[in-house]
Amino acid sequence: MKEILVILTSLIPSFEARYAIPVALELTNINLAALFTICVALNIGVIPIVFLGLDWLAPPFRRKFKWVDSIFRWFWRRGRNRKWGFLSLVAFVATPIPGTGAYTGVLMAYLFGFDRKLSTIAIATGVIVSATLTTLATLGMISLVKSFYPC
Repeated sequence: MKEILVILTSLIPSFEARYAIPVALELTNINLAALFTICVALNIGVIPIVFLGLDWLAPPFRRKFKWVDSIFRWFWRRGRNRKWGFLSLVAFVATPIPGTGAYTGVLMAYLFGFDRKLSTIAIATGVIVSATLTTLATLGMISLVKSFYPC
């Protein structure tokens, strides 16, 4: 049961796979390759769901609140025809700090009007890079601590 709860933390916004993997490494004895694959797959799986949620929620909010519509239009005008959109989205999502994960990446892609297929690839790439960075950092810290305090 603990394993399932830890893995499902990869679905929590801002926490996502980048932090679920280090926590699961410490609290469970799941194989690292399986753990990484499951957490990253779950995190990537939220991308189309968030796009659909925005498709469903954004139009009524834009109609009801003019300020929301003006924010959308402002972002869309600035994001249109940007040649660095793909790489900037990868870099943003790959940065392993809270608030820069898949959920925020989808919101950015939606607001800027980026192509969904390319955005999904960019966000997924960022998720993989971020999860890899935090996993490697965690493994390095674990081995460092174990070298000073052997169990």
